[in-house]
Amino acid sequence: MANVNFYQVPVGSSAAPATVMVQNRGKSTLAVSIGVSGAGKSSFSQTNTCGGSIGSGQSCTITVTFSPKTIGSLGAAISLVDAGGGSPQTVSLTGTGTALRVSPKTLNFGTVPVGQISPDLLVSITNVTVLGEGFNITIGGANSTDFIETNSCNEFLQPGQTCSIVVNFIPTRTGTRTASLNLTGAGGGPQAVQLAGVGK
Repeated sequence: MANVNFYQVPVGSSAAPATVMVQNRGKSTLAVSIGVSGAGKSSFSQTNTCGGSIGSGQSCTITVTFSPKTIGSLGAAISLVDAGGGSPQTVSLTGTGTALRVSPKTLNFGTVPVGQISPDLLVSITNVTVLGEGFNITIGGANSTDFIETNSCNEFLQPGQTCSIVVNFIPTRTGTRTASLNLTGAGGGPQAVQLAGVGK
């Protein structure tokens, strides 16, 4: 059973569920018990199709959801207890709760003539915590000088407050140009919006 990493998810939101398959390769039916354990278990939940047992040669699935309750790195494990060898079997679960909700995570500007400015594309940032949150906004990456940003954030958001970042693409050369809009300093670690466009 593979380990599962949900990466960054805003506090109060839920990641897309992940599925783990369990198969009984033995010659007899196995009684099983499945649960979540570990320091961060309150941020992870599971449902499964296994019931109380898995027949010989049969399989079932465990669906895991990550809904971070706190900011920072969180970990837990799915434990499957059975009468077979190697019990209990575990699947490590990891994820990070972030203070900021950033949407979208990618911006594609399409094709823009060299030296001309693209239409505005927007990134929305929301502070999902109960405390004010400071952060820094920069553009980095291979072609960072081909992208510019302006924003209404003032690098600080009150609880529940939302601001917008306006991003434009001004290609300096032909071909594919890439960079990233980086948000650093907020709880849960840095976040990035991938930027791409084509100069013609």
